Amino acid sequence: MINTKDLEEKLSKVQERYISFMLENLKDWRLWAEASQKMADGKKVNKEEIPDFFHTEYEWAKIVLDMEDQGGFNWQDPRIANLFAAAAQTPFYKLWGDTITEISLLLAEMAGAKTLIEIGAGRGNLTRDMLIKMSSKNISVPLLASDANEAVLNNVVKLRDEFPNQQLQTHLWDVNNVPDDGLKKQIKGPVVLYERASITYATYGCLENIGQVADMIVLGDYFNCTGELFAYDTMFDKIGVKPLFYKDVEPLILKYFPNQYVFDREVHDSTGLPNISLVIAWK
Repeated sequence: MINTKDLEEKLSKVQERYISFMLENLKDWRLWAEASQKMADGKKVNKEEIPDFFHTEYEWAKIVLDMEDQGGFNWQDPRIANLFAAAAQTPFYKLWGDTITEISLLLAEMAGAKTLIEIGAGRGNLTRDMLIKMSSKNISVPLLASDANEAVLNNVVKLRDEFPNQQLQTHLWDVNNVPDDGLKKQIKGPVVLYERASITYATYGCLENIGQVADMIVLGDYFNCTGELFAYDTMFDKIGVKPLFYKDVEPLILKYFPNQYVFDREVHDSTGLPNISLVIAWK
């Protein structure tokens, strides 16, 4: 269906843009790691001490630590919604989403995919980006946006009015559960499934469920390759963002998708950053 050489050639420009941005902005990541430890130790850290790339993480850490002092994390705190909205507008988050949808659509074109699945639709930013791309390229592949929250899907479905020529479907699916018959009836293979920061809030077992419906996957998550953890990992664990260790993830991926390509390995190799952020795999 797809071979690595062809994939690398077709992704070269997208990959060069992404890696260039990441290398430039992540070269000083240890400054943030050290600063997060100071914060966890109760020491004052000014935002100016931290590279711009990590300012959103800094604000998150401040709120998490403040809530811990007040008795525990509270998702209803209005600061949380504001931070999510701010994070979605950062250059990295926009580039990350743009790259995920670009790769997914390229895979769909290469394999003649009949269905696209997005898991964890969230605010619908990734869904909108995919619909924009398909419309600009005169492509209309059924796009199934899924989420574990029905309110999310009710919001996403409004995008149909903006993109009347696209085939947007929705389905309530918690990826921690096996895909139901209703979902399976909505899709036709080959299937490209993509996500951004959704497995972070799920469990490793969700890859077993994903493997039942997808032929190709694009995973946008922070997979830890070294096992090295820092204070910021501990802080984000308090809000349900569990470290994802690639040594645990990889066997589950390979069980269903024997071909894989780590899109941003160069960033990990060049900077010593413990994480990778984009994995492509296919059957």
